[in-house]
Amino acid sequence: MSHARRLRRASGAALVAAAVLATGAAQSSEALAGDGIPLERTPSGHLLLPVTIGDAGPFPFILDTGASHTAIAAPVAEQLGFQSRWEHVDDVQALTTRFEAERFALHSLNFGDQSPIDLLSVIIPVEEGQPIPVAGLLGVDAIRADRYRVDFAAGRLELAPSPASRADGRIDPAGLLVGDAAMLRASRPVRVMLDSGSARTIANVPLDRLVGTRHMVMRAMTVGGIDGREVEEASLLSIRQFRMGGLCFPSLRVLHADLDIFEHLGWENEPAIVLGMDLLQYAEVTVDRETGSFQIDAAVPDYACEE
Repeated sequence: MSHARRLRRASGAALVAAAVLATGAAQSSEALAGDGIPLERTPSGHLLLPVTIGDAGPFPFILDTGASHTAIAAPVAEQLGFQSRWEHVDDVQALTTRFEAERFALHSLNFGDQSPIDLLSVIIPVEEGQPIPVAGLLGVDAIRADRYRVDFAAGRLELAPSPASRADGRIDPAGLLVGDAAMLRASRPVRVMLDSGSARTIANVPLDRLVGTRHMVMRAMTVGGIDGREVEEASLLSIRQFRMGGLCFPSLRVLHADLDIFEHLGWENEPAIVLGMDLLQYAEVTVDRETGSFQIDAAVPDYACEE
């Protein structure tokens, strides 16, 4: 594949096509001082944390539970010595497509009170003149704690929390958080992936056929990932009595789009949903790598499940 074709597939709005371009400055979170790393909330609802790399930074990174690998914007990587030669290339799966991207080693990446680590990041090309409101996406490979908790409502990441009391889902081989949910009219479990890098919750075609009630069509709405691809049409669906672990919503509206990520997860023929920040903002998630599971609860009393 030619260099030009690779750039066409992997650039565009690039780093934050579905995240925070044109959303303005981040706002201070309401996280209280004490245990945990305070996170900043962007107007789009994403959570940011400051990351240092060697002696450089801090740089603002989005906390992205839907990214198996940490990604960094090319202009930021160039400050750290990256030169684009297309010598170290891997396939990368985004929400909307699979594409080729360059890789770049980040040394002594550090945030909060975690010890500095080295990792191989994904390079996200950014078109010339494109603003860069965030430096990258902090993927699950950057969190090395055996157990961690994200309070999405308070805006706090805790690296050594108390153990979970139950398993509501599992950690897949790529490190992603996947599980099942129940909802009205669903005669079978609905597959779920928790994706704090997605601003919106997105349902697939089988879920639409099973339980959705379509309301309207939204045109030219970006629901894609870091590759910059846009979905030209996305419908709003109504779902009732959603429940996953201790998180319950009596009713909600989600986007419906046929994204590549569902096929990548093997869910193209099963009802499935990507749980984005529009719903995760009300949740608290405890991840336990020793057991390979996670627990999800309501961080806001209004959305706690009744026993």
